[in-house]
Amino acid sequence: MKWKHLFITMFVFFMSLSLAGCLQPSSTESNDGPNNTSTEVYNWRMASVWAEGSTLFDYDKTFVDTVNELSNGRLNIKLHSVGELAPADQVLETVSNGTVEIGGDWPNYWSGKNTAFDLLGSQALGLTNWDYLLWINAGGGQELYNEIYGQFNTVYFPHTLFGMESGIRSNKPIESLEDFKGMKIRLAGLIQSRMAEELGAVPTTIAGQEIYESLQRGVIDAAEYSTPSSDDVAKLHEVTDYWLTPGWHQTSSLHGAVINKDAWEQLPDDLKNVVEKASKVTMSMNTATAAYMDAEAAERMVNEYGIITTQLSDEELDEMQTIKMNIVEDLANENPDFKKVLDSQQAFLRMYAPYRDLQGDWGFGNNNNLGQ
Repeated sequence: MKWKHLFITMFVFFMSLSLAGCLQPSSTESNDGPNNTSTEVYNWRMASVWAEGSTLFDYDKTFVDTVNELSNGRLNIKLHSVGELAPADQVLETVSNGTVEIGGDWPNYWSGKNTAFDLLGSQALGLTNWDYLLWINAGGGQELYNEIYGQFNTVYFPHTLFGMESGIRSNKPIESLEDFKGMKIRLAGLIQSRMAEELGAVPTTIAGQEIYESLQRGVIDAAEYSTPSSDDVAKLHEVTDYWLTPGWHQTSSLHGAVINKDAWEQLPDDLKNVVEKASKVTMSMNTATAAYMDAEAAERMVNEYGIITTQLSDEELDEMQTIKMNIVEDLANENPDFKKVLDSQQAFLRMYAPYRDLQGDWGFGNNNNLGQ
């Protein structure tokens, strides 16, 4: 099973880190200054872009709980639901100016500030969650996160990787690209919205907590929200009958913690080490949990809730791939930062492609061993 393959691989990796002592304080020689260990307690507030009760908020909480535990309470982070410290669209600014020390985010929210964020947070017909993991940790991705976020006086630590999102949910079947014409669809993401426009749809920005009512009242014709497990918690199956697959708009997405650079530099080295390792450990836990829960939720939607799935043809997906590539090339020409991230991701994909071909169906799990 796919999730098992990922979980076992990551579990072995992180256990090796732990056994090597990577989760121990990095320095115990002195109590003087922020570059060494100290007994000082640092109390931070974290402003999430997600509402308490959502699965997305829970993944922020896992990160916070892990930091608090590994630091033995010396770095004490209190997590706040969206709107308590800042509205969702102001979390980056609130962290950047130091009003709060840390925020839980999805990078695409900041694409209006720099379009490069759109590639850092999600992919339309692009990277998988496994690709993101490799690119970030081994292909130079982490450095690019800190380069782009550094423009806003922040540093960044990914903590969750989602696989493909559910897809478009609607009350009329979408069985071809022609069916998109004239539909008012809730979408998130710059590239995704431009693709929808190319298809003749009307992309609409609606906060996650407002999607249910907007579908129920007919304010929008269709919507994408998140992964199957998140859609299940949001009860979108109560207000839609159809589910278009695959989720072309987001073949994967990433969430993480954005930290004010001044606050970060005040931490002693051992607490910085805790945050860095907590992000990796949390990514293992959150990513495996999300993948497993998504499989369970998808089964409920079809077999328990009676949702009817439709699917685009391979030819239509190829057509959408062409549309996407034209859009990203335009964005790369407009913004050197976007081009730098895009070039890095594509360099990784080109490097990995021959080995992916050699792995065949076993590159990231397969359904060949199900038996009778």
